[in-house]
Amino acid sequence: MTTAIETGNAVKPKSPSGFKFWLKLLMYVALAGLALMVVMGILGFFFGEKPERVLDKTALVLNWKGPIVEQHSGNARTRLLAQLEGGDAAETQLRDIIGVLDAAAKDSNINSVVLALEDFGGAGLASLNEVNAALARFKASGKKVVAFSSNYTQRQYFVAAQADEVYLHPMGMVYIEGYGRLRNYYKDALDRLGVQANVIRVGKFKNFGEPYFATGPSEATTKSDAFLYDALWNSYTTSVEKARKLPEGSIVAGIEALPERLAATNGSAAKMALAAKL
Repeated sequence: MTTAIETGNAVKPKSPSGFKFWLKLLMYVALAGLALMVVMGILGFFFGEKPERVLDKTALVLNWKGPIVEQHSGNARTRLLAQLEGGDAAETQLRDIIGVLDAAAKDSNINSVVLALEDFGGAGLASLNEVNAALARFKASGKKVVAFSSNYTQRQYFVAAQADEVYLHPMGMVYIEGYGRLRNYYKDALDRLGVQANVIRVGKFKNFGEPYFATGPSEATTKSDAFLYDALWNSYTTSVEKARKLPEGSIVAGIEALPERLAATNGSAAKMALAAKL
């Protein structure tokens, strides 16, 4: 509403307050935008593409990209920009995998799962065990699991071993290498440089600073590493042998007899994996 102010013989309308003017304009724009969204939503509902219905005897293909993670790295903005640029997510969330497998187990139209592990970057043993547990629940519903890859790394095969059928390219291989690590020791290099490291530690198993005053692992370090890696290795081999219905110790025996087994298949790593019932 405007008011008139008399100035001399002329009557002029008073200009509206600048703040009130922009506030009203903003409200009009917001209401117009909301109305447009409602109209677009209604049109999309009636004329947009409907999601395809899952047909009977559908196979759910899980083509995992990159490693399995608890939470995506980066932030929502960087991931959105990557998607807008046409890039695929280089990580797969653990909860997404478990959720979709549990949902598929209850879906009467899905009768199988195909694990496409070509681009799967693996995960820690704890996460892989959770995936395997979800696969076991899926199989318990009476449905089939199939795995395929041209090659299998140790982590890829840990998941693939849970499948009813495991497919491998004739030129591929199953690469199971065990657990371990490399550690650099710097004492010789520091001695040549005339540098002395003063390390304070309490307890013989406190070996973080050991590389700076030793030329190799101590007995305590060797013992602690063996305790860890033997436990991981035993967990891995036990799970795989149980899934593939192999006798206990089959994987270790296969590694120890690797040259002879490879020679028996004329150098074909794929045939060797087949003969080992992997």
